[in-house]
Amino acid sequence: MALQGTMKAAVLRDRAFHVEQRPVPVPGPGEVLVRTRACGICGSDLHFFKHAHDILERAASLGAPTEDMRRGLAAGLVLGHEFVGEIVAFGPDTEQRLRVGDRVCSMPFLSRQTGTVLLGSTPEASGAYAQYLCLTEALLLKVDESLPDEAAALTEPLGIAIHAVNAARPGPDDTAFVVGCGPIGLAIIAALRLRGIGRIIASDLSPGRRRLARDLGADEVVDGRTASPFAVAGVAAGGGAVVFENTGAAGVLGRVVLEAPARARIVVTGIAAGEESFLPMVAITKELSLSFVIYYTPSEFAEALDALAGGRVNWRPLITGKVGLAGVAGAFRDLEDPERHAKILIDPWA
Repeated sequence: MALQGTMKAAVLRDRAFHVEQRPVPVPGPGEVLVRTRACGICGSDLHFFKHAHDILERAASLGAPTEDMRRGLAAGLVLGHEFVGEIVAFGPDTEQRLRVGDRVCSMPFLSRQTGTVLLGSTPEASGAYAQYLCLTEALLLKVDESLPDEAAALTEPLGIAIHAVNAARPGPDDTAFVVGCGPIGLAIIAALRLRGIGRIIASDLSPGRRRLARDLGADEVVDGRTASPFAVAGVAAGGGAVVFENTGAAGVLGRVVLEAPARARIVVTGIAAGEESFLPMVAITKELSLSFVIYYTPSEFAEALDALAGGRVNWRPLITGKVGLAGVAGAFRDLEDPERHAKILIDPWA
């Protein structure tokens, strides 16, 4: 049974957030209506907020379809894909194996007859910067009663980190280098700990983020302003190294290729705003492996939720702030300062 009435949402329009009243979405076939309990602000949300125009222009130049996104920005987009919610109602053609009132997480996609849609990418697929959203029933994972909402909302970024670590194929005796300790870099440190990696060296420009890297399980931290993580004493120059480039900052990937140990496996999670370059001869000579990752598999997403529920991740240091919908604009400004915040959660009902 559909829920009647309106809801509050933080709507991105004209490069600003506006708290608006919107109709409560109606779940379609195979969908459920969920009450948002908490939603994290993702680095990709920040990136899109700052670079939406450039992203669309570059995508269009490559022949990618951009009409829906342009229409969405004009009409107003509701972002938000790191969330935990509570089932309110079931749409038609649902199996209803879960119950109204169950807390759930989900990979942030809607599976519809027209194709798979990323939540927050179109007005018809609103994300969790709102009091309610629709989700695909088949993608729902029930959240254990003992797991706080704050931890459950970290399932999505931890899933990305697990996917990145799996792509690197680390062995227990490898040295892992984590370049950039924003939320994804910190989650990668936690995921490496889950895999039992023997030595983790983290690098960041921010003293606050370096402290968080220690809290999440890094063995050593390096001030990226003054030293290279690859110059840490005792690191072998040969194989057994995995590297995670999480900054997306101009020139960092090129420096990683120059400085990484021979035969290192480099995984890139950072989203660069423009083109990047490196010296292929250096990569060839050192026999480096280079891969790029996005999202996760269903099993990796489920593993992330299971690890949080099992108490195997020290998640509390990641949460550095909470806001209501009216505080979203300020939170986006505050997240520009790495000394103040790592992950801010939105409570749409606050």
